[in-house]
Amino acid sequence: MDPRNDPNLKPPIDEARRRLAKAGLAAPAVLGVLASRPVLGAAPHHCTPSGYISAGFASPPPGGATPCSTLGFGPSHYAAGPSTWPDGNVANSYFINANNRPRLFKNAPQKLGRFHGVTVRFADAYQRRRSSDNTLQDATVWDVLAAEPINANTGSSLTGWVLEPKSGFNPDLTLGAEAVAAVMNAIALAPNFPITPQQAVEMFNKVVTTGGLYQVTSTNQWNADEVKEYWRSLHA
Repeated sequence: MDPRNDPNLKPPIDEARRRLAKAGLAAPAVLGVLASRPVLGAAPHHCTPSGYISAGFASPPPGGATPCSTLGFGPSHYAAGPSTWPDGNVANSYFINANNRPRLFKNAPQKLGRFHGVTVRFADAYQRRRSSDNTLQDATVWDVLAAEPINANTGSSLTGWVLEPKSGFNPDLTLGAEAVAAVMNAIALAPNFPITPQQAVEMFNKVVTTGGLYQVTSTNQWNADEVKEYWRSLHA
């Protein structure tokens, strides 16, 4: 029997969840991998942001509750390239532009409309810098996923370039990588993922600015580290 389905199994206390609560504040390659995800019908409440807080001082509910870490994939999965993304290599889609290239981060994702009165796009937070002469370019989605500039032709690191935050934005590059993975998970795995892509973009945009906070509930706010920790709890 798969231990995740054993009703007598009592998972250990989730320390990441405890820390957050205490803060108080489809391409073929994709389809093949998605087939291994738990079939839930709906995301478990204890993995939603509010559920994550309310269950923060105890283990997930007994009786075979789905561990949140089985729900999604981390940045390293999607950093393998567009064939792993929700839209695969389809031109003019969420993360691929009309020229069949990875979109600039600031122009992604597309096709998600508006949320709370704002067009759903990532904040323009990252750029590439060429070390030899300080030439600057806007970062792509793939750059941010990999936390380093990527040659879109080869999928390898772009020699001589570094990825960096733009002025006024959080310097932690893994925050952006987790944000893109969260949005991709939310698109690819709906309705079995506990946040929508619109929510994930909003969470990132609220905390990527220096000192920014995301309002989780009427009485709880998360900073950038706490939002990132929550996203990490949703994948192995």
